[in-house]
Amino acid sequence: MKRVLFSALFAVILCANLSAQTVHVINFCNTLDPEIGCDVDNLRTIQEAGMIAAMLDYGISFYCFEGEECSKENLMNTINSLSCEKDDIILFYYSGHGTRSQLDKSEFPQMCLKYQGYEQDKFVAAHTVIDMLQEKGARFTLVMTDCCNNTVAGVSSKTLMSKDGGAIEDDEMIKRNYRKLFLENKGWLAVTSSKKGQTSGGGKEIGGVFSYVFFETALYSATHGEIPATWNDVLKATSDMLAAVTARPNKNPQAPYYEVHLTPILTAPQPVIPVLPVIAVDAFFANDLSSLLDSSHSTEWRIEQADWLANKYFTSDAKVATVGRNGTTIIEYESAPDFLRRIAASNLIAKLNVIKETTDSSGKRNYIKVQEIRKTK
Repeated sequence: MKRVLFSALFAVILCANLSAQTVHVINFCNTLDPEIGCDVDNLRTIQEAGMIAAMLDYGISFYCFEGEECSKENLMNTINSLSCEKDDIILFYYSGHGTRSQLDKSEFPQMCLKYQGYEQDKFVAAHTVIDMLQEKGARFTLVMTDCCNNTVAGVSSKTLMSKDGGAIEDDEMIKRNYRKLFLENKGWLAVTSSKKGQTSGGGKEIGGVFSYVFFETALYSATHGEIPATWNDVLKATSDMLAAVTARPNKNPQAPYYEVHLTPILTAPQPVIPVLPVIAVDAFFANDLSSLLDSSHSTEWRIEQADWLANKYFTSDAKVATVGRNGTTIIEYESAPDFLRRIAASNLIAKLNVIKETTDSSGKRNYIKVQEIRKTK
């Protein structure tokens, strides 16, 4: 069984223009076990989802639950209440402990939601999520579970219910590759970190090994190459790299299992409504930061707005780390007022992706981590 770590509650937060085509991000991270790095998995998924939405010119909605909120009840309520348009995208991600029954017919594991011991009433079959999300009518659905898939005695079968480090550029080649994967296919894809009978590796530094390989190596390579890649390319690269990592001495063998049910679509949908250039979990924060990148306002007005936003949202000693594509390499480290003034005065920043925030007792931010997507010259 596997996974978790994260202390603060994300809850359900919507961001950007949801009347536009939307990426619906459903994150459940069982962070009650502090040893296996689910805080890293959670941040990585938010970061990658923001990148996908930015490259597709889509709006984004976040439904993020961790710790005590990573519950079966919240999972069912979130999926049941989810409303999608025909060109929307659903990204479901679970990081936590996982298991399976000897009687399970599905190749996918059971997710041990809110796991604090042997509490089977909180387990949900991953295939339940697959079936339920298929009924939402989205253009593309990706279901990912990073958890163990080994059989544990006494676990009952669950019935299926109702159904690199540099700055990022707003590059047309990269956007083309993202569109090929997420918009030029219709259907669903589900992948879990290990085949039945196997455990899944993870740790505090990189989170789940599968998630690290999938997002930071395989998907990155697929979206940054001159020749557009397919999902089969991404999955094969993930399998090959995971096999190489787990082939080392003292490592348990681990191979992902996936099912692909996609039909190629020749014509991808075009954005119908402009979306905010800033992606953040807090929609109000995203909206206000977006005003700093709005060229319809004068530079003088944007700089005055930056000073006002510094006082509204940040503590006096707040810091901002601007990181590269890998989410860790720091390109800039500056005070909040300096950061806000810099982006207000710049004409080179196309979009911002806020991937981490911490606040003090007053609710003001004392630290944020951002990625800048820069215009190509």
